[in-house]
Amino acid sequence: MCIKIIIGIGNINKKLFDTRHNVGVWFIKKFLNIKNIKFNKIYKKKIKKKNIFLYIPKTYINLCGKNIYNIKKKKKIKNKEILIVHDEINLKPGKTKIKNHIGKKSTHNGIKNIIKYLKKDNFYQLRIGIGRPKTKINLKKFVLSSPNKEQKKLIYKSIKKSIYYINLWIKNKKLNQIQNFLN
Repeated sequence: MCIKIIIGIGNINKKLFDTRHNVGVWFIKKFLNIKNIKFNKIYKKKIKKKNIFLYIPKTYINLCGKNIYNIKKKKKIKNKEILIVHDEINLKPGKTKIKNHIGKKSTHNGIKNIIKYLKKDNFYQLRIGIGRPKTKINLKKFVLSSPNKEQKKLIYKSIKKSIYYINLWIKNKKLNQIQNFLN
């Protein structure tokens, strides 16, 4: 089974757009190659005769589960056809991992909220590395801050690479092959 919807999670506040917590939004914007992305709009892209939906919830990242559940129901999409794109503090900038069946042990509050509403964790995740702070700093403050120029460059490079491999996956490549290239 392949994905039918890619959901980038982030924060709706315009002041937070350039923060680490919004890399899921950056991914969708880059995937669609558009300047002004709209939250809560369902975009459609055809890839090798397959319609793929792309979406950014109009909520804060830690409260996105209900919104995603509603889109899933509206579009009649199964959990295993969903790819959630989000920031990952446990990966360095420039690193990505794609996973499924992550488990309720996730430390990402947005993912915890999605699991709460979808009732299961059987969806895919593209985790884009944002790194950990080098100094003692509140993690909330860190994820809501902007990466420096070098970190942002590495994050965008990993987004570009991820888009390439997600396209291959949609075009019928096996997930384990894609995971080997991305992870």
